[in-house]
Amino acid sequence: MVGVMKSIESIMNLRNAMVLGLLLSTICLRAQQTPLYAHYYLNPYLYNPAMAGFGEQSSAYFLYRKQWAGVDGAPETQVFTLDGNLKNHPVGLGITFMNDITNIIGRTGGALTGSYEVKLTPTTQRLRFGMSFQAIRNRIFFDRIRAEDISDPNLLENVDAKTVFEGSVGLSYSVRKLRIGVAGDQLFQNTFDHDEQAAFRTLNYTLVRHFYTTAEYLFEVGPNITIKPQVLVRTVQGLHSQFDGYVKVGYKDIVWTNLMYRHDIGAGASLGFKLDDQYVFSYAYEFPTTDLNIVGSSTHEFMLGIKIHRSTPGKSEISQEQAKEIMQNSVHQEKMDALEQQNEQVSGKLNRTERQLQSQNEELERLKQVVESYQQDLELAIENLSANKNDTTSQTQGFFVVVGALRKFDNAKAFQRILKREANLDTRVIQNANKTWYFIYSDNTDSVKEALEKLEVIKKGPAMPFIIETPWIYKKETE
Repeated sequence: MVGVMKSIESIMNLRNAMVLGLLLSTICLRAQQTPLYAHYYLNPYLYNPAMAGFGEQSSAYFLYRKQWAGVDGAPETQVFTLDGNLKNHPVGLGITFMNDITNIIGRTGGALTGSYEVKLTPTTQRLRFGMSFQAIRNRIFFDRIRAEDISDPNLLENVDAKTVFEGSVGLSYSVRKLRIGVAGDQLFQNTFDHDEQAAFRTLNYTLVRHFYTTAEYLFEVGPNITIKPQVLVRTVQGLHSQFDGYVKVGYKDIVWTNLMYRHDIGAGASLGFKLDDQYVFSYAYEFPTTDLNIVGSSTHEFMLGIKIHRSTPGKSEISQEQAKEIMQNSVHQEKMDALEQQNEQVSGKLNRTERQLQSQNEELERLKQVVESYQQDLELAIENLSANKNDTTSQTQGFFVVVGALRKFDNAKAFQRILKREANLDTRVIQNANKTWYFIYSDNTDSVKEALEKLEVIKKGPAMPFIIETPWIYKKETE
């Protein structure tokens, strides 16, 4: 009889420990089953699959989060994401690997993501769709349960693991500097059945749907300073919603700080920087603002990232130089054999002309793709820097008729050559005040009226078919 009572007591200890683990994993999240992230503002793909492949470059991020530092069994999370877009296609791809452990409950998963972008207008409005398929492995660490009699045969000593497949979807809409997103996770609501072989029962752990709604707006308060407020609303099906508020202040996209507030949870701040326009480092610190401070102290989160630059397709310029050299050699050879190979000479000239035209067309197409890759940034620059008929010379250093805008000097020079070759248009290059754009312009003047007249001439001239964007008037800033 005593042995039976000890067995029953051990089983009750086992069940209580498991319940305690479940409670600890949800105490601050109101039953939220997915991890919290402080660096969502840097990597929106963490919550929304529609953001896979968003941006000009592919990105890889590793995130480590230690919640309630110093508390045994507190949540600990590691996440790796990799995403990018297909060249010249509105398709994004991404992968995610995640490991999360809270007390006796562990969760490991991987996801494959695909996204698609639709341009609602040619320049300002975009709509993105995304979908992820996930494999999630849930573990119960029975060997971490403490009991009075560890030799009791009714206690399990192994890890029980089960795997299910889940799905998530997302949507993102952007217009100029505003972006809104919605996403749903764990849509299939699968159940893990963990068997207690000696306890006469099965522990069921059911996934519930999680929904995320985001909104953000980018303010440019100066040539180099940006402020981006953001709101994230987290909703677990059947429970009240919670919101997170962020305010990111950045300088030239090189260094930034972010303040955050989590409703009914806590507050925090993060600091990050980017090196060589490629490597990202960021740290976030959070602390509880409610009675949760009796459970644990601070939370720490680290993020490392790398922006994977796509190789610049500069082969067309090299090929053109090589083609000129080949042409010179070929012309010399043709002169020597002109009398004997007149037919071949004519044929050779036609072939070379065709190759040269093809190379020139490829060069123009390449520049169009380059401009398209940062279309949204260019639109914002034009909106902020363009002149109108009411501008006066007292507020500016001149008005420039811009026929092209590129970020790299080599590309700007290549575009100049195209305009000269195809339309005999002479142009020059100027940089904006914060050195982020190279503007190719045909004319400049101190009179906005005269600049607008010259703009109309360009729009009706022979160069228009080769101009990538609509010509506009640049109002040069005072440096």
